[in-house]
Amino acid sequence: MGQFAQANGQATRAILPSNLFPMLFERLWLDDRLVVLDMGQATPSTVQFFNQFKCRLSFVDLYSADFVVNPKEEASHEELVAQFQVAINLPVGSRIDICLFWDFFTYLDGPALKAFIEALDPYVDSGTRAHSLGILNARNGLPYCQYGIHGVDSLSQTAQVGSQLPIYPHSQRDLNNLLDYFEVDKSRLMPDGRVEYFLCENRNKRAKPNAYF
Repeated sequence: MGQFAQANGQATRAILPSNLFPMLFERLWLDDRLVVLDMGQATPSTVQFFNQFKCRLSFVDLYSADFVVNPKEEASHEELVAQFQVAINLPVGSRIDICLFWDFFTYLDGPALKAFIEALDPYVDSGTRAHSLGILNARNGLPYCQYGIHGVDSLSQTAQVGSQLPIYPHSQRDLNNLLDYFEVDKSRLMPDGRVEYFLCENRNKRAKPNAYF
């Protein structure tokens, strides 16, 4: 299940199968014009994958943003929203079709996640779909890696170097509350304890979202 191999003492790319990732591309055609937001670093495999579509692919690496790496406890909700807005910096009027959150939610506590979602709001509409990874319990641990797209049903993950940020596990119920206009439409518990989520815009949320576990 996506184990990291070692080559010359360095981690190499591992493949992580995904049951929910293909849902991002249902009912899409190669000639569809897409707006894709990737919340991580640019990876060659992700760029190559989206070359088959007509799309604008934006990478917004918030993992290394100073206000995320070194959060200020006294920062107000409004200040956090403003910082995320500046960092996202999409053109006015943009509407995201696909958002790749990877495991970014897990590095945000509740207030920071709410601020991030508010900052993203202007770019999300009824057609927006998203994918995310997380954990339910800190004891499971969270692999410290960079993600990309390997294929329509699989992700690539490469071990990161350096220090991992503090992690904040969120239950599915907590996510549905924190994500506001986003809803966990489907979820799946993965063999290593991580959870993957397929998210849809839903400003009138159902009482009981579907889940695979």
